[in-house]
Amino acid sequence: FIYYQNLRKEIDARQKWLETVLTGEKKWILENQGPEGEFYMNGSKAGDVNPYFACMAALGLLAETEKKAVGRYLDWHTGILLETDGKMGIYRKKSGKLIYKEKADSEDGYLGMYLFLMGKYLEKTESTDLPEYWKKGISLALKKIQSLMQDGITQVSEENTTVYLMDNLEVWKGLYELEHAGLKDVQAIREMRNKLQAQIEKLFWDDANQRWRIIENSDLYHQKEFYPDGVAQIYPLIYEFPVKEKKKQKILYKQFTERFQWQKLTKKRNGFLWA
Repeated sequence: FIYYQNLRKEIDARQKWLETVLTGEKKWILENQGPEGEFYMNGSKAGDVNPYFACMAALGLLAETEKKAVGRYLDWHTGILLETDGKMGIYRKKSGKLIYKEKADSEDGYLGMYLFLMGKYLEKTESTDLPEYWKKGISLALKKIQSLMQDGITQVSEENTTVYLMDNLEVWKGLYELEHAGLKDVQAIREMRNKLQAQIEKLFWDDANQRWRIIENSDLYHQKEFYPDGVAQIYPLIYEFPVKEKKKQKILYKQFTERFQWQKLTKKRNGFLWA
């Protein structure tokens, strides 16, 4: 009884700490939202806007029921998506204005995250009567994803034909959330998602080594590398990808948490701490 009492106290203490962290994170993200709805990575007075990470931040706010802020972000993101014909980049604030800084490093992943956020927002708000330009944004994102697909799987961009597990899982998640967002006529989205789902497991699961391939047709893997090698192994779990062998995924998760205890992670050793 005493053991369980102490365990309960420890869990309560951790939960209070986590709630404090979440409150602080939400406050910081909201403070970094710009006047047009964009989210800055490093301060709204002079910073960068990376649509990929901005979508992640917005998903966090959505989980905290900050629907208005997320709606404003989707307004901004959709506007830029349409302006650039689906080729969004990374932006820098200079003299009070956002200017194009550099191209996105993975067009398929960026499009997937946009659809993921859009689908979640529509589900949370139970929105069915969308603004016309949101409909156009969704349609354009789907069209661009289709253009990057070869045999049901997406490549990084028109110029870069590399096929990554993590990017394809982001696209799969975007299609899945949009399919279940309450929109009419989602048959084409469902077909695209089903084909991608089958191809991900077929092309990326390495049955001989009992792990996920990071890149299509590549056995490159370093078990001590946090990113992308380690993170890729739990990405299917993060995005709730319906793998056939769930027990194997539990083993991969256990291996990940043993090898990469978050308290011991440092930028010097691991880099890419966003992961």
